Amino acid sequence: MPCMQLYVWGPALNAPSIDPKCIVIESYLRLVQQNYTIVKCNDPQQSPTGELPLLNDGSAWIAGVDRILNYLSQRDKDANKDLSAEQKADYTAYSALVQDKLYDCMLYTWYADSTNFIKHIRPTYAKLLSFPNRYIVPIQLKKNAKARLEKYNVEIIRDDVGLPQNEKEEMKELLKSGWHHMFQLARETYGILQSQLGEQDYMFGEQATTLDCIVFGYLALHLYPDLSHRRLQHILTNEYPALARYCDRMKQLLFEQELVESEAAENVPSLWRTFRNNPMGFLGTVKDDVVSYMGAETDDKKEKSQSQVDFERKRIWSIAGGVTFFLAYVIYNGIVSIDLSGEDDEYEYEYEDEDEE
Repeated sequence: MPCMQLYVWGPALNAPSIDPKCIVIESYLRLVQQNYTIVKCNDPQQSPTGELPLLNDGSAWIAGVDRILNYLSQRDKDANKDLSAEQKADYTAYSALVQDKLYDCMLYTWYADSTNFIKHIRPTYAKLLSFPNRYIVPIQLKKNAKARLEKYNVEIIRDDVGLPQNEKEEMKELLKSGWHHMFQLARETYGILQSQLGEQDYMFGEQATTLDCIVFGYLALHLYPDLSHRRLQHILTNEYPALARYCDRMKQLLFEQELVESEAAENVPSLWRTFRNNPMGFLGTVKDDVVSYMGAETDDKKEKSQSQVDFERKRIWSIAGGVTFFLAYVIYNGIVSIDLSGEDDEYEYEYEDEDEE
C-alpha cells in the first residue's frame, strides 16, 4: 500500500516550514507515526483550495488543515483519543486562540515591520517560489496581512521609527513600555498557554496531543526565525521561558529525523486541473461561496465590527476578481472551452480521484 504524500511549503527561517499550518500537519503525522513522504511544492495552486497543506492518501486528496486533521483522526490516527470530555472542550478553545491570536501576531512582525519584511520575509519567499510568483506572492501576502490586521487598527507601515536601532536598547524599550498593543496581545496569549502548560511536558500532561501540534506549529514561527527584529523571540525566551523550552521539546520529539521526499503526483487536483475537468462545478462552487457570503453578511453584520465586515468583503471580491481574471485568460488564449449544455457536477475539495477505478 503506497504511503501518504504531504504537499507543503518547505523549511525556512530555521523552522520546519514557512507556513504554520504545514508545520501543524507534519507534526501530527510524525506524532501518530504515520508513514508518509514530503513534497516541498511551495505552490499553493497545487491545491484545489489554493492553499497548503494538501494530503494525498491513495485516491483521496484532502486540502486544508482542519479537513486533514479530521480525516486523520477518523483513520484510527486520533492523537486525542485518550482526552476527557473537558479536555476536548479545552482543546477546541485553545486551538481557536492559537490559530487566531498567534497567527495575527506573526503577521504583524513579518509584514508591519518593514525591516523584517524587506530583509527576510520577501527574500525567503522569493527563494521558495518560481518566476513570476516570487515577485507577486510576497506583495499579495502583505496585502492579505494588512486586511486581516485592520481589526486591531494596525497599519502596515514602518513600526520602528523613533525606536533605538541598537538591539540591546531596543529590547529594554520593549520590556519597559511594550510599545505596541500587538506585543501585548502576544504576551496575553503566551500567558494563557504557559498557564495551561504549567509543570507538564505537554499541554494535557505527559503525552503530546493534537493541541501540541497546533501550538508548536504557530509558536515555532515566533521563536525560531532569525529576523532583524526578533521581538517575539525575545519576549518568549525572556518572559515565557517555559513555552520556549516546550517548543524545543516538541521540535526534538518530532523533527529529529529527516523524512523521505517524493515527486509530485501526476494527478494533483490543482486549481487549474479542477477547473479543466469540471468548469461548471468549479464555477458553481465559487457562485455558492459568493451567494452564501452575501446572504450571511446581512444576517451577521450587526454582530461584526466594521473592520471584520470590510475584511470579509475584500476577501470575497478578491476571490471573485481572481476567478474573473483566470477565466478571461484561459478563454482568451483558447486553453479551454466551456460546454454550457451539461449538468452541473458537485465539486468537493475532498474527493476520490476520477481517474482511478
